[in-house]
Amino acid sequence: MILMADKLQSTLEKRIREAGLEEFYDGDRSQYLDLDGEVFAEIVFKDGSVLDVAEKLVRQTAEELAQQGIKLESVVRAMWDVESVEYLDAATMPDFSLRAADEFRVVVKSGRRQRQLRVHVTSAATEIVRHKLGLSGSIAADGLHPEYFLREILTPRVQEFLEHELSRGGTGYWNPLQKDSPIVLTATDMSFLLGQSTAFDELRQAISDAFDPPVVDSFLGSLSASAIKIHDFDAVLPELSNMLGGAYRKGETFSTSASDLFRRLDRTEQELLKKYFEGKLDQLKSDPRFAALPQKYPRVFAEV
Repeated sequence: MILMADKLQSTLEKRIREAGLEEFYDGDRSQYLDLDGEVFAEIVFKDGSVLDVAEKLVRQTAEELAQQGIKLESVVRAMWDVESVEYLDAATMPDFSLRAADEFRVVVKSGRRQRQLRVHVTSAATEIVRHKLGLSGSIAADGLHPEYFLREILTPRVQEFLEHELSRGGTGYWNPLQKDSPIVLTATDMSFLLGQSTAFDELRQAISDAFDPPVVDSFLGSLSASAIKIHDFDAVLPELSNMLGGAYRKGETFSTSASDLFRRLDRTEQELLKKYFEGKLDQLKSDPRFAALPQKYPRVFAEV
């Protein structure tokens, strides 16, 4: 597997040039990695209209590698921008009954390709904003016109939410082309937007990356080598330092000590982060794809 990622990059970039896609290719955000027994490629484009052709090139390459006994895990994605956000009305369910939420129409754009999305901001999420602003009672009673609140306060939050989701790269990237149902902006999402520290966000992403399918086996292997039980969050925390910056992300400077970051959090953020970790662990244990991992790493999965 040595230098396999470099060869893969050369092959794919050559095919991208031959297909006339070079001007849309984002080499700075794309990356190619040698993993244990396979190769990972994240191929990024500046124009969503070329994705179909690009995905065909990658599938062809994956088939050729498979014949050589090499597995290729890949992400082919585009960079998207939020073009517009518009409040529509009270949200409705598929049966047209009212939902306790407000509906917004969002247009995202990637080069020559556009996608229209619907976002439902729940009443609980709106209440988080009201609490943050110190509002009480009805919006009108607090001196704010309801239309102003929706346009000037909620609409920017919807844009921030979408921009945050669209910024995610690597295996956990967020694909607007696969979003047919309304996207729900919950109270938890709004809390992240309004109140979570940078340290919290880095640690949350590190946990997410540690449990990503291409990474989780090696992550558990590192815990096993250090005789750490995965149910012991305090013991696992230092091992998350290896994930800071993202398992498949580059080009930015991140902190290097998960323990130091955790100490910066207030008590509420620490508890929320622990709950997030426990949720990811429960999800892993119930996923049939990883049913063999507890047998492979019995000491790691042993109860504390």
